[in-house]
Amino acid sequence: MRKYYLYMLLLATFPLVGFSQQKGILNASFESNSQYYFNDIAKNIRDKDFASNNYLDLSYRYGKFEAGGTFESYLPNPLLGYATAYDDHGLTKKYISYQSEKLNVRLGDFYEQFGGGLIYRSFRERDIGVDQSTFGLGVHYSPFDFLRLKAIAGKPNFYFDTQDVTLYGADAEVNFDIKNAGVILGFSALLKQEEFTDKRTTQHDNVKLYSGRVGVNFGNFNLNTEFAYKTPDANVLNLYSRRKGKALQISPSYSVKGFGVNLNFRAVDNMQLLYERELDGNGDGRKDEDVFNYKMNYLPSIANIHSYNIYNIYTYQSKENNEIGFNASVFYKFKKNSLLGGKYGTKLKLNSSVFYSQNDLENNKGKFLYWREKMLSEHGLQIEKKISKRYKLIVEYTYQEYNKFLIEDDIQGKELVYSHVFVADLLTKINRKHSIKTELGFMATKNDLGNWGTFLIEYANSKGFSVFVSDQYNFGEEEKHYYLFGAAYAHKKSRISLSYGETRDGYTCVGGICKFLPGAKALSVSLAWKL
Repeated sequence: MRKYYLYMLLLATFPLVGFSQQKGILNASFESNSQYYFNDIAKNIRDKDFASNNYLDLSYRYGKFEAGGTFESYLPNPLLGYATAYDDHGLTKKYISYQSEKLNVRLGDFYEQFGGGLIYRSFRERDIGVDQSTFGLGVHYSPFDFLRLKAIAGKPNFYFDTQDVTLYGADAEVNFDIKNAGVILGFSALLKQEEFTDKRTTQHDNVKLYSGRVGVNFGNFNLNTEFAYKTPDANVLNLYSRRKGKALQISPSYSVKGFGVNLNFRAVDNMQLLYERELDGNGDGRKDEDVFNYKMNYLPSIANIHSYNIYNIYTYQSKENNEIGFNASVFYKFKKNSLLGGKYGTKLKLNSSVFYSQNDLENNKGKFLYWREKMLSEHGLQIEKKISKRYKLIVEYTYQEYNKFLIEDDIQGKELVYSHVFVADLLTKINRKHSIKTELGFMATKNDLGNWGTFLIEYANSKGFSVFVSDQYNFGEEEKHYYLFGAAYAHKKSRISLSYGETRDGYTCVGGICKFLPGAKALSVSLAWKL
């Protein structure tokens, strides 16, 4: 164990100095997240009681040229929730690039997105162990202010190696005005080449993907819509279906001072795109836990995003192969000194999220834009009120119907879970430099695991120091507390945090992407410097 602590110490004391000279600019940053596990469940998953993820990012710019890379280490084990394939160290995200006013060329590892990401998006979310960079050539070219062109050619990365897949793609976007309206038209095309060896069905080696999008901005009104199509792509997650894939997303919005309406509608059928079709048939240790780093498109959940811990018990995740639904939000602010606004005004938010399955995957049947079986129905009201200069209160109520069988593939959760959620969030400003946040949550449900309660109190000051205590308690089946204690300190571009406690199994969401993380009792330490 000593060599791992020494290894981390060497990384942490690396001269992370950003400086500028006539010859160029060097930038560097370091991030380390470590956990020591105290419960047997976590130890059995990782076979060691210590895990650590470490990243050292370096880049050097000289004029219009730049080179960089990331040194990553996951020794002796990666954190829980990260695939075992991370159990290594090495240099990743290597690249050289050239950038001028109209042209940007990058050779090496890169992240890219076409349109809204319905057919292609390579991105990284370290918090949940997702890293989908592509190794190859990426080009951006803008010959005119109204025209933007992209082109890529390369292989998707898989941790410290590349996958046996080749991608070729292009994207074009045109911007123009029609009277008082701004219009954006975009088109994307992508070719995925992968040898198909499975004998359960016939499948071409090449998969073709296309998408078109339109964006309109007219005064206070905005509309964005995109449609995507793919040729058959039989893989283990769509049960080797040879149906074509389709996705439609429509997002209108309207806003004026004190009032706003947002609507997001999406329908997807057989659009879970994988870089490699077999998750566990390669004989090289790649298993189902790696599925997030196989995905080549971006279909995050568009359901209402909650910021309170009580909602993590039943978290909706998008179903790329089988989903239709919408999320609608209405915002209104009652004016100051009005009957309902009071002295400081009052903010009101109404939200509804409804999602259904479209088809029967097991029998390879279904219709596009068909509402088949309910997965989620959620309706909520939030009121935000500044009571005085010292106090601000947020209260929230949500009614939720949650289908565990369809959302989580839980064979024992075939009945809908009906729940009522109540939240109260009070921010107390002691003075200009000190504040206390108190949060209470309660979920009432008669089935599944029963009722839940959450509690959080956090103190913060203007010098960057904060400390918190939280608890999540199950009144029903488990009758168990999940305590968590922590503190953090931030100064300029450096931050350190420390926490101890137990977390439950559940989904963690970042940017609408949700991933299941196993629970653990652990001591956690995080360090970060960025210059």
